[in-house]
Parts: sequence; C-alpha cells; structure tokens
Amino acid sequence: MQKIEKVLIAGAGAVGLMAAEAIYRYDPGALAILAGGDRLRRYRENGLWVNGGRLDFVFADPALENPAPFDLIIVACKNHQLPQVIADMKNFVGRETIILSLLNGISSEQIIGAAYGLWRLPLAMIIGTDSQNTGNGAAFTQRGIINFGDGEGKDTGRDRLIAAFLTQAALPFEYHPAGMRRAQWYKFMINVGLNQVSALLMIPYGPFKRDSPTGIREVLELTESAMEEAIAVANAEGVDLGAGDIEKFYQSTAKLDDRGFTSMCQDVRARRKTEVELFGLTVMDYGKKHRIPTPVNEVLYRAIRVIEQNYCKDV
Repeated sequence: MQKIEKVLIAGAGAVGLMAAEAIYRYDPGALAILAGGDRLRRYRENGLWVNGGRLDFVFADPALENPAPFDLIIVACKNHQLPQVIADMKNFVGRETIILSLLNGISSEQIIGAAYGLWRLPLAMIIGTDSQNTGNGAAFTQRGIINFGDGEGKDTGRDRLIAAFLTQAALPFEYHPAGMRRAQWYKFMINVGLNQVSALLMIPYGPFKRDSPTGIREVLELTESAMEEAIAVANAEGVDLGAGDIEKFYQSTAKLDDRGFTSMCQDVRARRKTEVELFGLTVMDYGKKHRIPTPVNEVLYRAIRVIEQNYCKDV
C-alpha cells in the first residue's frame, strides 16, 4: 500500500463520529460508516449529525457480497459491542488493511488482533476529546488527540501511513514509536479514576478540576485513590507511571468544558451498558495477579454494576 485512501469507521458513537467528521471534511469519498440491519435503517432515515449539521455519509453494510476492502479501519465502538463489530467488518478487511482501535482500556488490540492479525494494529487511544452522543449523532468542542505507536516500540511503515493520512485529514495525533505502551496505560489510569467516579456520582468535568472553583475536594481524593491503584498494578506490569502522571491528568482536565460528561457518565445517564469491566474489574484482576490490594476499584466496580443491573435488561 502506497497511501491510505479508503477509511471505514466501525462505531458511529461520540468518538467515531468525531473522527468521521474530520475525514468527511477532508474527502467525503474516502469514508464509509459500518452499519447494517436496523442500525443502517435508522441512520438512513434519521441521518447522522455532528455539531448540529447532518453529514451525508456513505454506509458499508456487512451483508454486502464481495465488497472492496478498506485501507484503514478505525474501530470506535463500545467494548461490549466489539465482538459484533469484529464479525461485521470481516468482509472489509483485505490483505493490507490496517486497523486502528480507539477503544478504552488496554486489551482491544489483542482481541482484534486475534481475529485479523496483530501485525495490522498499533497500540492506540484518544485523549482530550469532549465529544458526546446527542441521540442522532455527536457534538464536541475539543477534538482530542489520537495517540498511537507500535506495541514493540518499532518505527513501522504501517504507522507512517497512518500518520500521513491523519495529517491530511487534520485529525490531531501524536506518534509514539517507542513509548506507546506507557501512554496507553496512562490513559487507562485516567479512565479508572475519571470515568468510574463520574459515572457513579453522575457529575460533569467541573468537579474534577483541582485548580478551579468548580473542583470538589472529595471528588479529587476519590479519583486519585482509584488512579493510585491503577498506578500500582501498572508498576507491577513494568510500566513506570507515577505521581507526575496524576499531575498531568489535572492539566488535561483543565481544558475540558465544565459542563461536559465522560463517556461512562453519559452511558449511566442514558441507562446504557457501561465499560466498567475495562476499568475497575481490570484493576482488580491485575491486583489479584500481583497481590496488590485494590479496595477503591472494588467498590467503584461493584457500585456501578448495581446501577447497571437496576436499569439494563440484558445484564
């Protein structure tokens, strides 16, 4: 492959549509949204809207026979949707297709790689976006920054192709050819604290701002306690997170809209399944592996599971 020309977005939620909007503005013909069945019908009837404007996306139906493969597939679904997305994108994965996963957590690349080959995927994540679901689309003020790099610390041709395309599409990114594993664990640390606490308390970003009148001391203390447990298990896994990363977290939250909500809080407010297994449960599992106590994450995980079971019929 000489360059990336055709991109498929697998997951038309807040993050997926944020990325799709930038690519659409760059070249509408380069983009398609993965959708089939009732989802495809709803998208065609109601449209997909980003920041108040309807965008006439092309859709890629998994039921199509012998479709052309895509050069790049950006996976941006929820964790519990991943098995279905992996199945739905099968016909669109060609011999040279690259896959970029923007899912939360630290495991999606391994899961997708088990189906299609780990060589297709760098480690990746997005930090700093405030994109939110709006019912029939998404809205954001901060696009955020896509971070990616090879899992083995190599500078690869695959990743240079991704960087070239993101540059053309004006999608902000940072390329980490040598330190992406640490960067991914840093994002995991943030999610463990910010997402879980915001979902449990159903509060926006404002209370998480330490040097702002909107900050709430007890919220900050609870968030830091959850993140410190994530740091402890990261260190046991050979990842050198520390107190400086919590300081960096506060610098990131300072840029977010006080009234915005994390994706996990949005899920609770909309009575949807959350991704709590990716955060609290994962910290608990690593804690058991390394015999590290994780009491804060145990409480957060169990409390959010109770909330889910009070409204989710499929849990």
